[in-house]
Amino acid sequence: MGNLLNRLLIMLNDNDLDSTNYHIAMTLLMNFHSLHELSIGEVAKLCSVSKSTISKFIRILNFEDYADFKASASFKENRYGYNLNYNQNIAEYIEKYGYSSYLKCIQQDIDSLNGEENLKNIEKLAQDLIRYKKVASFGLLFSEIGAIDLQMKLAYNGKFLITNLDDVKQDTFIRRADEETLIIIYSNSGFYLKKYQLSEFQEEKDYSRTKAKIVLITGNEEMKNYSGIDNCIAFHHNSEIQSHSIIYPLINDHIVNKYRQLIKNK
Repeated sequence: MGNLLNRLLIMLNDNDLDSTNYHIAMTLLMNFHSLHELSIGEVAKLCSVSKSTISKFIRILNFEDYADFKASASFKENRYGYNLNYNQNIAEYIEKYGYSSYLKCIQQDIDSLNGEENLKNIEKLAQDLIRYKKVASFGLLFSEIGAIDLQMKLAYNGKFLITNLDDVKQDTFIRRADEETLIIIYSNSGFYLKKYQLSEFQEEKDYSRTKAKIVLITGNEEMKNYSGIDNCIAFHHNSEIQSHSIIYPLINDHIVNKYRQLIKNK
């Protein structure tokens, strides 16, 4: 899923049903696969608005201009050989091998969660949740599930996190964060910290100047040695099935449990 599709879905969620922005977002989504062929005039006609309204909408989506918008509309899911999107990795697996086989793969990943190293790193994160007053949790696409899930579960326990679905706002927050900030990143591949994954060109990121403490929760065990993080909670995939959207909430349950224990013992 590219930048444009992701941002249009967020726009759909954040605007009233009778608003112009909702109408434009829905119209663009319904015609998404032909957008890369259309001029700004044709898009305006399609949405029954003026070209200036489309230009304003594009800027709200954080694209520089119509050319930038149009380039994002031509995003190819598997341009770089990744076969980990939902349809190819999960939907087609279930069609081929059946739902029971899919559940067995998920169960194997769940059974692998109790590694001793992870337990220690979860304890460290729970301690940091007490120490840091400003905490944010971020992720993209299915990894957003982990970030939002942790925010809700900790809110029940009086700890309030910042999160945001907008990839640009996430990026800005991380770059501007000070040393009093704890940032928890959910990234199955771990590439969140290295590349702009939703971009057509997969540009490299550089968070080397952020002063925040970074904790990564990932399905890529090689990220344990990545210099850009302070703590890594890595889970194991026992098959090619990418189970992270299911695993994240289970890890979060453990994090919250440790946090509750520490709070009670203070």
